Amino acid sequence: MRRFDFATAFWFRVPLKVLVLCVTVFAFLSLVPALMDGDADDVQRAIFGFTVVAMFAAIASTFAVAINDSFVEIEGEVVYVRFEAFFNMEFPLNDVVSARLIDPRPRWRYRFGLSTNFADRISCSHGGRLIEVTLARPWRTRLWPRYIDVTRVWLAVTDPDALLSTLRGRSAQSPGALYRAQRAA
Repeated sequence: MRRFDFATAFWFRVPLKVLVLCVTVFAFLSLVPALMDGDADDVQRAIFGFTVVAMFAAIASTFAVAINDSFVEIEGEVVYVRFEAFFNMEFPLNDVVSARLIDPRPRWRYRFGLSTNFADRISCSHGGRLIEVTLARPWRTRLWPRYIDVTRVWLAVTDPDALLSTLRGRSAQSPGALYRAQRAA
């Protein structure tokens, strides 16, 4: 089994933590006077406000943790992609026709997060060099709220050279290689 991790999403986690901290401090400074000097109704509203802030902080923390759970795993004859906690995809290794480094334009559009063209491509990236994996046949993949017949997957892992060599080495012996040879002829 080979596992390739996506880069850490510091560009999202840091602003999210700053936002949570700012909202919490603002809420605390706004609600404490109601607890100290307010009547019974003010105290109830303040407690409700603290509850809302606590729920916001819990949800934001969940998103921050979910973003770190991203990897590509090759086990046996299956390639398994898990991106954040919200996207999963798997396809047979022998369906890999090609794997190559790409540099899509505009770069900013494909560098951060999960994106798609809603036709045949899904991109998973937290930054770094992108690898395009082309499949021999479309794989029906759920990208909530719809399904996409994926033939191209763009992946940006922390060690793209190792993933590229693993995919190329394993797929050279596969039926996908025969498909590639037939298309070239």
